Amino acid sequence: MDDYQILKFASLFHDIGKFYQRADNLGKGGHMYDDKYKDADFGKTGAHSKWSADFLNSNFDDLVENLALYHHNPSASDFKELCQMLQKADHHSSKERIESVDKSDVLLTPLTSIFSRISLNDKICDEKYVPLIELNFSNSLNPRDRNVKEGWNLVPEYKNLWNKFKKEFETLNSEDFESVLAVLRKYTSTIPAAVYTSESDISLYDHLKTTTAIANCRYLFSKEEKLHQKNNQKVYKIINGDISGIQNFIYRVNSPEDAPSGMSKRLRGRSLYLTLLCEAIANKIVLDLNLDSTNILFCGGGRFTIIAPNTKKTDEIIREIDFKINEFFIKKFNAELYLALVSTPVCGDDLGNFSKVLSKLTALLNENKKHKFHNHLANIFKIEDEVNYEVCAVCGNEAPRDDFCSECHSHEDLGKSVANAKYLIKYVSNEEIPESDFYIDFLNIGYLFKRNKTDVIKLVDKYYDIDFTISKLNDTNFLDIKDDISNKNVSFDFKVFANNVPNIKGKPLYFNHLAQLSKGANKLGVLKMDVDNLGRIFSQGFNHLGEGGASISRISSLSFYMDLFFSGRINQILSGFKFYTDTHGHDELFRKIEIKFDDESVETLYRPIGLLPDEFEKLGSSTIHINYSGGDDLLVVGPYDDIIQFAQEFRDNFKTWAANNESINISGGITIVSPKFPIGKAAIMADDELEKSKDCGRDKLTVFGEILSWKSKDNYKGFDELFEFGNYLEDLYNKKFISKGFIYSLLKIWNSKSKVKQLSIYDEKSWNNNIFEKKSTKAFVPLLMYKLRLINDKDIRDDLAKKGIKYMPWIKLPVSWSSLRLR
Repeated sequence: MDDYQILKFASLFHDIGKFYQRADNLGKGGHMYDDKYKDADFGKTGAHSKWSADFLNSNFDDLVENLALYHHNPSASDFKELCQMLQKADHHSSKERIESVDKSDVLLTPLTSIFSRISLNDKICDEKYVPLIELNFSNSLNPRDRNVKEGWNLVPEYKNLWNKFKKEFETLNSEDFESVLAVLRKYTSTIPAAVYTSESDISLYDHLKTTTAIANCRYLFSKEEKLHQKNNQKVYKIINGDISGIQNFIYRVNSPEDAPSGMSKRLRGRSLYLTLLCEAIANKIVLDLNLDSTNILFCGGGRFTIIAPNTKKTDEIIREIDFKINEFFIKKFNAELYLALVSTPVCGDDLGNFSKVLSKLTALLNENKKHKFHNHLANIFKIEDEVNYEVCAVCGNEAPRDDFCSECHSHEDLGKSVANAKYLIKYVSNEEIPESDFYIDFLNIGYLFKRNKTDVIKLVDKYYDIDFTISKLNDTNFLDIKDDISNKNVSFDFKVFANNVPNIKGKPLYFNHLAQLSKGANKLGVLKMDVDNLGRIFSQGFNHLGEGGASISRISSLSFYMDLFFSGRINQILSGFKFYTDTHGHDELFRKIEIKFDDESVETLYRPIGLLPDEFEKLGSSTIHINYSGGDDLLVVGPYDDIIQFAQEFRDNFKTWAANNESINISGGITIVSPKFPIGKAAIMADDELEKSKDCGRDKLTVFGEILSWKSKDNYKGFDELFEFGNYLEDLYNKKFISKGFIYSLLKIWNSKSKVKQLSIYDEKSWNNNIFEKKSTKAFVPLLMYKLRLINDKDIRDDLAKKGIKYMPWIKLPVSWSSLRLR
């Protein structure tokens, strides 16, 4: 190992002793190393350092052990300069802190949910705690209430985690940085980095990761500039990248009538292409700067944030990437996409208020976008001598006669490849692997999706001179393939990836197939959702914690857990919406649907009509097509009824994940269309509906043209109660208590007697005024009572009278829902 590698691994493991120490219960085992490591070695508050050193002694170079042991007391180290870099990186990661002196606190304090520390309205959320378990993508990671903490003794959990961590770590080449980082992410993401009152919400993983990223920067900076120990030296440069034009790129269709076949695969492929492109650009920057993945603080949704050294080389790399990517966008996509790439130098103190840094970068990005392609004006305005080519029916670019262009074909293939994929393989090479799903030559980074171990092994063992990273998708059991691979240039990882594509036997379903899966009307639902006030959450959410509240580690932790929900937890939520290819002898529990593919093949699918036996829990496929989900937003398409129910399920799960914090909410917009309607236009319409929810106060869903709060309150009814009433009407019809005509008449009664529909709703004030007007309208009551006389059952009639008066001002949703379901 050279000095840089030594510092890198010492930084990554400098606090691993906290994990080791807690697993050994601070008891007899906690004193076994006193003769080897003296108090004078590790300095005040650094007792955990001897545990870190002991672990490293068995697995790494002695110099790595030395740096970890003395990172609280660099003057005692034989390698003072490197040790000072580590110490400063540690401080700049989470600011200087004082460890709890009460050792019992260490074993009673779990990780505080980062979401419960956020406040935008002066209300402090009740603290909730993350269970001390290995990282996974299920609801077992949901924050727990404070009372669950009482009487906790975390020693068994720590021991269990430590033993699992050690077992997996020992199977690795300890110098395989990316594989080691993945094992740390798996086992330290739910461990508090510290147990002081103000710091227990930062995970050990996020602290280790950001400390390593900062130490990398300090080392590389020292090679170009004189590094000193003052906190105001601008050692770091924060880089932000933002790809704009994404929505137009994904949803543009030149001639919808000529390109319906395969559109679901193409749209998914376009979205996935941008995801991989964004990741490839971020990886290219860190590789060219001799950094690693810890320096990528965030990457998703067409955006990335990187911490780099504030050097001339960094500036040169930024300019080079900026020029090449935007030149590529001009030539490949006719300037439809644009990369805004900005940076700002920062010092250690700035990292303690990282939200302020991000706000500055946002302003720089906005200014940059006002001058798109300013370095490429000659190419932008270049006039072709002659236009002599056919136009692609999908995107409008040049294409062979009677065919789609090569890009649309590749996007369709990419959308097909991701269906049922279990592995994502990244490689770095000057030459493209022929079977690649994605490769851009000047980035020298490619990706391939594979569905099984056999295909992965065959690929990586074929190219011994290429560096690969094999990421298992949505499964943390990522080392199960390791022993089957002989290629030594391979790292292993796991990746959360919202990649659900409804398919049968590997063939993705078309959008018209999804519409057929609906109950009643054959309609598609398109849902767009995103987190409310996300900019304020990052810039102001931690202000109440005082100095250092918005540290780089805390912001990193928030980004990690936010993306974990949108990229990982969504897959489990989708499992509640399924179709099946076999009834397994329970025909009476299903309705049958036949779908037809372009090749004339016909497949039979089944949708459940009631509760299914437990044997079906792990069977079936989700009905919902994820076009994109990650970071803080999503866009999904599926049967209209499943989409509406999914919106509520997703919101309820998100609120639980976000510690039921009043400051953290999510809004949505749904549009319902026929399966032949251009899906690009439907997505734009869903975005318009989302904006209505945002404009009218947020924490709302717009569906059927109604802007509704998710939950009912004293003065209005929310989506939850109205949806329940819609199901009640459907149930009454199925039991023959009421007719379809009666259901339709409810909306007619309201429309005939209400003047509220004439009011314009455009902001929160007008939305509240609309609520007041609705509540004041009583003219419908006589007509409703007259209509109810036709219902013979007195109990049903009385119940409908009571509920009808209560829900009539918002009757559009219940009637629209039940009417579609009963077609």
